[in-house]
Amino acid sequence: MKGEKTGLDGSRTLLEELGFEHAPHLVAELMEKAVRKDLSYSDFLEDILRKGREFREERRIKTSLKLSGLPQGKTLDTFDFTFQRSVGRKEIELLATCEYIQRKENVLFLGPPGVEKSHLAAALGVKGVENGFSVTCLMADELLKRLRRDEQEPGKRNRRRTYLSSSVLIIDELGFQDLDRRDAHLFFHLVSSRYERNSTVITSNKSVREWSEMLAGDEILATAILDRLLHHCHIVHVDGSGYRLW
Repeated sequence: MKGEKTGLDGSRTLLEELGFEHAPHLVAELMEKAVRKDLSYSDFLEDILRKGREFREERRIKTSLKLSGLPQGKTLDTFDFTFQRSVGRKEIELLATCEYIQRKENVLFLGPPGVEKSHLAAALGVKGVENGFSVTCLMADELLKRLRRDEQEPGKRNRRRTYLSSSVLIIDELGFQDLDRRDAHLFFHLVSSRYERNSTVITSNKSVREWSEMLAGDEILATAILDRLLHHCHIVHVDGSGYRLW
């Protein structure tokens, strides 16, 4: 076309028009590499395409982490396995493969406050995002607020219901407050809705035996919830003193 840019500037413009938002800034560097290594045209094109893919993947992960509600900096690389010796590294690394998500299995991190259960749960969430799964992370009290609010709007479709559709739902600090009967039933419906459809990761300071008391003292309801959670589940007991107790 008349007036169309040619050469290096033209290449940058065409790449931008084609949606390669990052690659245009690397054209000069990639061209220099191609000349230096005497790359073929196909190898040069592959370099550009690979850089574009890497940029899009980095942007996807960054956006997904932001939308997930996961706390920043809580990764497996920053978890101190030497301090928390009750946690088996191999067991966590196996979960980090995200195979449990593929199988629609659940994970329970159980133990006293301050032993880094939340860190481990968040780290699994980060791995889920990196592997292309949708992840939603909520504190238990915030989740219950959303369940109550959405109960009043049963026919309204909105983004708040990501707690139903996400491949992984992380519920942090369940058990610090006992649930009344209404909240216990809402929690039951949530667990039932996700059962064998998506994975749920829960951190709790309550042992499984204490869940009946936590769930409005309703042993039948607690049994129904635990039946669904534990049917396909990995239970990780995290013991010992916590960082915040030192």
